[in-house]
Amino acid sequence: MAADQLLDDECRIWWARPDQVPKSLLTTVVPEAEQRRAGRYRQRVDRLRSLTGAWLLRTAVARITGERPGDVLIDRTCADCGQQHGRPRLPDAVGIEVSVSHAGSLVAVALTRLGDVGVDVEHAPLIGHFDHELAENTLSARELAALSDQPGIDFPRLWVRKEALLKATGRGLRMPMSRIEVTPADRPPSLLAWPLGIPVDQVRLADLTPGQRHHAAVAVLTGAPLRVHELHADLLL
Repeated sequence: MAADQLLDDECRIWWARPDQVPKSLLTTVVPEAEQRRAGRYRQRVDRLRSLTGAWLLRTAVARITGERPGDVLIDRTCADCGQQHGRPRLPDAVGIEVSVSHAGSLVAVALTRLGDVGVDVEHAPLIGHFDHELAENTLSARELAALSDQPGIDFPRLWVRKEALLKATGRGLRMPMSRIEVTPADRPPSLLAWPLGIPVDQVRLADLTPGQRHHAAVAVLTGAPLRVHELHADLLL
């Protein structure tokens, strides 16, 4: 496979559908251990999303490195327990940070050389639905006050921005979302405050364009300008 350069200022996002990749290709590229892990999901769509994410990650990396997708090494060692279910990492020599997310009818993979990265996509089937209790546990007081007259649209946008930030730090939901403050949903995304020692000007946020009934965002721990490039898995098949 010919290598495709990942530029230093680029964050590349690949999108795929969980029904897009032939089963024969999934089983050829995805290692047996990850196939078994995906098989633990009870719902078929969850199994497909997991397998598609594993395939998309390896295939997207291979497009850059020039190796075969099945030869791409992914380390998922959990920092807490040592099991292979943590955030994906490539060997240090590759120099690329990655993140994977899937929900609804979409799978997303982010790749960048800028710094630790987190991507989040969420399915929003009930546009206009708003869970007040969840919002109060997720948003800061200023964020709650800044919600528009369409909180059911605003809230998912804020949620994916915060999830992307948490994934970039590797903390997941161990840090309360309400302690992270971002710009209002109708403004360009930016981190305003959080309890970590990383200055807010050393973090970049971007909203993504996943399509109808989905929201998505990406965060990168860098002070450099961020250029996001979104691509679809049709180019990899």
